[in-house]
Formats: sequence, C-alpha cells, structure tokens
Amino acid sequence: MLAAVGVRADDNALYPGGTALDRHTQKFKNLKIVMDIKARNVANLNFAAVVARRIMEHPGSKLVVVVEGPAITAFAKDNYLDHQGAIDNWVSLAEMGVKVEYCGNSVKGAGLKPEDMMGLTEKNPAAVNPGAFPSIAYYEALGYQLVIPEKLD
Repeated sequence: MLAAVGVRADDNALYPGGTALDRHTQKFKNLKIVMDIKARNVANLNFAAVVARRIMEHPGSKLVVVVEGPAITAFAKDNYLDHQGAIDNWVSLAEMGVKVEYCGNSVKGAGLKPEDMMGLTEKNPAAVNPGAFPSIAYYEALGYQLVIPEKLD
C-alpha cells in the first residue's frame, strides 16, 4: 500500500496526464452540419433544438436539420397549439438561419401532405424533402458533416 504523504490536491504529478486543457469556451468557425433528427417524440425535438442552438453559437455556422420519425406530426399545422412551445423554439432557430427540412416519407407515413406542414418562417421556410437519406447524402456531398443528436435517459 502506498501512502499519499505530502501530496497536495493541486499536485498534477499525481494524476495521469495532469489536468485537462480548458477549451470549453472555444468557438469554431464556419461549421457546416446536417443534423438528422430521428424524432420519436416531442422530447427528442426539444433536445435537438438545444443542440442546434449550441451549434449556431459558433460564428459562421451553417445548419440544415432533417426531421424524420413519428414526431414529425408536431410540425403539422393542425397540431401547432398542442406543441406550441416546441415549435416556437424551431421558429426561432429558423429565424437564426437554420434550414429545416421534413422527411417526405415520414410526412406521408403520418398521413400528412406537404401543404399540412408549417413553414416556420417566411424568410427561411421549412421544406418537405424527397426523403431523409437522399437529403442527408445531398448535403454531405456539399461538404456538410452529419450529426445525429441522441437524448440519453
């Protein structure tokens, strides 16, 4: 057994690698990200909005969000009042320049049509795309990096 005689809490020699570098306030420039939101429920949409907002804090960031899955129905015009808080978060993000696309297959699978979906903003309206995977591949070909936020329980 080794005795820790004379060791102070601030003595980095005791710890492997010393102390971690503090870069938590570093800002990256000109990020190009396509985010695939596999939205099972509104909680997934809310978590993804937090991630999107953090990405947009970096200068010059370009963010395209592709929403797919059963919670796509939260973006239907008829459901706005039921999910107003979550949708208003996405309106704010669209106003910041986040491009929002709805998976056309998810829209159709939910029994909805493109005209049933909210545009979010007039200046930067959301769009119904041909499908999540072709759209993600398209943006990756343009140099966007794929991010898939996953809410941990």
